[in-house]
Amino acid sequence: MRGWLESFGTLELVGVEGTGTYGAGLARHLLTHDVTVIEVDRPNRQRRRRTGKSDPADAVAAARAAQGDATGSAKTRDGNVEAMRVLRVARTSARSARTQAINQMRSLISTAPDGLRAELRDLSIYKVLSVASAYRHTARTDVTTLTKLSLRTLARRALSLEEEVREIDRLSEASSA
Repeated sequence: MRGWLESFGTLELVGVEGTGTYGAGLARHLLTHDVTVIEVDRPNRQRRRRTGKSDPADAVAAARAAQGDATGSAKTRDGNVEAMRVLRVARTSARSARTQAINQMRSLISTAPDGLRAELRDLSIYKVLSVASAYRHTARTDVTTLTKLSLRTLARRALSLEEEVREIDRLSEASSA
């Protein structure tokens, strides 16, 4: 793309929409080649609704904004802020998946055969995770055995995800120190 842009003349300034998201790769590439990149706002939604989407018109509007109204510097997506953002994404995902696994366990326990339900019902979630993760797989295929196998799988997943969260927290603390 840079080559194509340079085919029109000396490349001094480029307006890019979304330098922190979809335009991040382009912005980084241009910045590494000493091209000034300006963050331009996306086109006005009300005007777009009236006139419809037009890539050529949007490109002209972005170029005009870069030459005049737009003053925002492109996001570089490097450094400590970006490092913390990517760690936060991974941590949030792990916490969400852990909660989902625990909720699935609770659902299985509430509908489990009586003996298994009685064994786990009054335990704290931490104790349930400990007990269920230690269940052994046998060759039997009755409902109780398969429920235990499912609980073991979910418990081990939840414990593994909790360890991921702890590891990310350690990395976050080390990065911010």
